[in-house]
Amino acid sequence: MEKGHRNPEEFEAPITEHLAELRTRLIRSLIAIAVGMVAVFVKVDFFFELFKIPLNKAFPDLKLVALTPTEAFFTAFKIAFLVGFVVASPFVFYQVWKFIEPALYEEEKKLVIPFVFFTTVFFLSGTLFAYFGVLPLAIKFLITFGYTQLDVEAMISVSSYISFVIRLILAFGITFELPVILSLLARLGIVSPDALKKGRPFFVVGAFALAAFLTPPDVISQVFLAMPMILFYEISIIMAKVLYPRSGKGKEEQREEERSEGKDEAPQ
Repeated sequence: MEKGHRNPEEFEAPITEHLAELRTRLIRSLIAIAVGMVAVFVKVDFFFELFKIPLNKAFPDLKLVALTPTEAFFTAFKIAFLVGFVVASPFVFYQVWKFIEPALYEEEKKLVIPFVFFTTVFFLSGTLFAYFGVLPLAIKFLITFGYTQLDVEAMISVSSYISFVIRLILAFGITFELPVILSLLARLGIVSPDALKKGRPFFVVGAFALAAFLTPPDVISQVFLAMPMILFYEISIIMAKVLYPRSGKGKEEQREEERSEGKDEAPQ
């Protein structure tokens, strides 16, 4: 097979093979996350104190409480899951790539290192932005609102606080992958710059809707999530202009040619 061509048998594999491959990649990813969780669980108290820093800085006298006997244990489990996922994220992203790799051209398969690198970098950037930038502001705004507007004294359970932190961190980590995904789709010739431009108004509305769904119900975290998404979308349009012409021309024609070649080479 010539370099740069797909294998038609791989590309047109039956759905059962795709499901088997998906299962394999999911199992390997879950094993990696589980290993990370076990390693983190040994020092879960360190990460718990780390997650409490934004709260302690905003309200030093506010103490977290456990409302049920099992709450502390399951909270530790949540912390181990988040940190374990972050630790295992490069391997997880690699498994994502390996799942889609059979449908790629040979030269496209060489993008595995940039894909894993940039998905990991952008994911970590999103988590750090949420932790250092958004989380302190969101905590201060929400608790202060309760004090000033409703005259409510905060008594926060440890489970609800950690769930709040995890939800915010994962939301930002995942949405920060947007430029990597769109740039990859443009590089593969699946999404064009013109299509991204036409979809801009819909994306802006969708960004705020998605931010409202993923983040806690406060304006600060929603705006801080929606605005980077819109910015990344604009960056993705620029990147698509650079990447699309080199890979987007003749994709459908190449696919049709490869299918024809596969049929011609099939045994009679």
